Amino acid sequence: MNKKEDMSISWLDNPNIVTNIIIGLIIVMVFQSQSYLVNNNLNTYEVFRNVINYNSIYLIMLVYFIAIKTKIGKKYFNYLNLFLIILYLINSITSCLIIFQSFTLISLINFILNVSIFTYLFHIFFRKTGIWKEFKLEKSPFNEVSNESYFYIVVILIVIYLALNLIEINSMKSIFLLLLESIYLMMFTRYIYLYGLHLYKGKEKKYTSLKEKAEDIKNEIISDIKETSDEIKEEITNKEKNKKKKTTKNRGVK
Repeated sequence: MNKKEDMSISWLDNPNIVTNIIIGLIIVMVFQSQSYLVNNNLNTYEVFRNVINYNSIYLIMLVYFIAIKTKIGKKYFNYLNLFLIILYLINSITSCLIIFQSFTLISLINFILNVSIFTYLFHIFFRKTGIWKEFKLEKSPFNEVSNESYFYIVVILIVIYLALNLIEINSMKSIFLLLLESIYLMMFTRYIYLYGLHLYKGKEKKYTSLKEKAEDIKNEIISDIKETSDEIKEEITNKEKNKKKKTTKNRGVK
């Protein structure tokens, strides 16, 4: 049973599979939302405007996830992440403005969710950049929250946001689209979690490597001290022997 369970969830720990699922979900969401508009007899301009407005963040995310799979994207990975953090900062500000325009429980949860994702991104993807060291972000109070805790907090917020929306939505197509968006957000959160796990393992390997080097140096020092101690003891022993020989000779002469 344990082996089957491990195999069934192993794909969630594979960044390539997770990113492929995210790319697939974004494509399906964009086409699904546009087919919904076409079925409602909207003209080409209105459909295009919806792509730019409603689906803009998904299209940008699609470009991001395709880019990180290329050599250029991997080379400039930190720059792409900076752009991603700025994008979610804008998204958080937008959701905050929506609260002031029309305060509802859904808009409040949406704002908390966006801020949580932004905070999670900020404290994971900035770790390998100069900004992290320059501004001493390791002292941030949000840095006290573990990678796993961030992951579960965001997932719980996604589930709450989904449940609140399901209560108000009646259309099956809208429910299907909402489910896709929720799964996408969970997969995106999993992607952030896996990168955080990668950083932790890298740090742990570095610590282990340094510990092994320190252990080797310690063993070398102990070996050198022991060798030197043995040489000193041998020299003292030889001197004592020579001293005894001289004393014996002097007694013999007398």
